Amino acid sequence: FEPVSPEFHGKEAIRIRNLKKEYRKGKHEKVEALKGLVFDIYEGQITALLGHSGAGKTTLLNMLSGLSLPTSGSVTIYNQNLSEMQDLEEIRKITGVCPQFNVQFDILTVKENLRLFAKIKGIQPQEVEQEVQRILLELNIQNIEDNLAKHLSEGQKRKLTFGIAILGDPQILLLDEPTAGLDPFSRHRVWSFLKEHKAGRVILLSTNLMDEADILADRKVIMSNGRLKCAGSSVFLKRRWGLGYHLSLYRNEVCDPEKITSFINHYIPDAKLKTENKEKLVYTLPMERTNKFPDLFSELDKCSGQGVMSYDISMSTLNDVFMKLEGKSTI
Repeated sequence: FEPVSPEFHGKEAIRIRNLKKEYRKGKHEKVEALKGLVFDIYEGQITALLGHSGAGKTTLLNMLSGLSLPTSGSVTIYNQNLSEMQDLEEIRKITGVCPQFNVQFDILTVKENLRLFAKIKGIQPQEVEQEVQRILLELNIQNIEDNLAKHLSEGQKRKLTFGIAILGDPQILLLDEPTAGLDPFSRHRVWSFLKEHKAGRVILLSTNLMDEADILADRKVIMSNGRLKCAGSSVFLKRRWGLGYHLSLYRNEVCDPEKITSFINHYIPDAKLKTENKEKLVYTLPMERTNKFPDLFSELDKCSGQGVMSYDISMSTLNDVFMKLEGKSTI
């Protein structure tokens, strides 16, 4: 677990302690969905929950939004206990939830749905219309404001559900795969909104999109089988799990892999050949060896006589980390 930077000390907005959730399966069998989670979520950060289907992400989000009670353990949100009914009511007033399933009344238009949920959320009557217009503009859905919800595409329904979650400018956002089914433009619009509004807020989202977590989240929490595996920034996770850069060398038939590997190891002794085929050689280069890269690249530029036609370098992705944590060596 990566220690948080000093600027976030004292900004622990959500504290999760020994959180467990059990479900009954049949008469005698119990299934543990969450197995004693302990971690904090900070104000001013976007935190992403990552994990395979069944890892416990939705179970955790359902508990934080008050839809499900823990079997044991505790959750406090801004020092209020989620298990206390009085505290739960206060927490709900400042929380916006985007569940995994879309939320709308099919017989109402987009604008009517937003108006209704604004009233349910307790937004002052004189402010409802202004707030509805803000959401329509923010998500660029003015062109469908008079369309019935039942006639919307899945992507449009997802945008409406996200719009309902952000009504009233809540301090806490709990988002379960908020961009699922969105086109790239709409996805980037949601990302921009979250980045622009993270100051002074708590944003927790689950996603199956590794690029989304990499680009958007300040902190990634990887879950597996109801447990936490690790938490930290992308750079920390890549360093911690021994992943740095991928150097791809595009070769012809003259290229001798042993000679090239020896040549690369002269500059970076701990470089490792990861993939070898007729078209290319792929090496992993440790992150802490970046100071050696200029010399290596300078010499690689002179290697056409050894069968190296061209090369490129890329940083390991969050997906590489995720797959390694799940015990798989190939992507």
